[in-house]
Amino acid sequence: MYTSMWFTRLRHSLSPGRNTVARPSDRVQAAVLLLVVLTSLVAGAGAVLLGIGIQAGEAAKSREETASRYQTTAVLLADGPAPGAAGRTATPGESGPAKAFWVTRDGQRHTGEVDAPAGTVAGNEVPIWLDSTGTPVGHPLTPIAAAVDATVIATGLWVGVVFLLALAYGGVVILLNRRRLAQWQQEWFAQQPDRTRRDDQSPAGS
Repeated sequence: MYTSMWFTRLRHSLSPGRNTVARPSDRVQAAVLLLVVLTSLVAGAGAVLLGIGIQAGEAAKSREETASRYQTTAVLLADGPAPGAAGRTATPGESGPAKAFWVTRDGQRHTGEVDAPAGTVAGNEVPIWLDSTGTPVGHPLTPIAAAVDATVIATGLWVGVVFLLALAYGGVVILLNRRRLAQWQQEWFAQQPDRTRRDDQSPAGS
């Protein structure tokens, strides 16, 4: 029921010309509102197309990274970052670089730094991802992450456009309301002399 009332109010706001008491400022406000609605719809369609394009690019990147990267384990040659101090207000330890060695899938041994969880010690194994050259790299982009990235970017862009349009419309309404108030005050003051003369001619004012 509330949704139906909202659409009814929106329809009347967009078409004040059917109302015989509609003022020119009402028609200006309706035109601005119609422009805002149409621009929002166009921006929404553009955001969808943008999201599709981003998703396609991210999906291609995900396929490329998945095909060129593989997971293995590295053996730490030095301790990882120290764990966080115990206690309710302590900051937990974070992952950090630590010297380690690993063997690629073609049997070559490499030594370098890998990201090790806090508290790990030398001799522990940590999972790592390697590229085709045997260099440690990040986790490959998953198809789900690619879709989420595209959705977030497209939605954020559309919301930003709608927010700016709403601010612009609100500014127009404020200006129109000030103009209506000024016109109403002028009309009210214009009627005061006639009302004063009528009051002076009344028995109570004689």
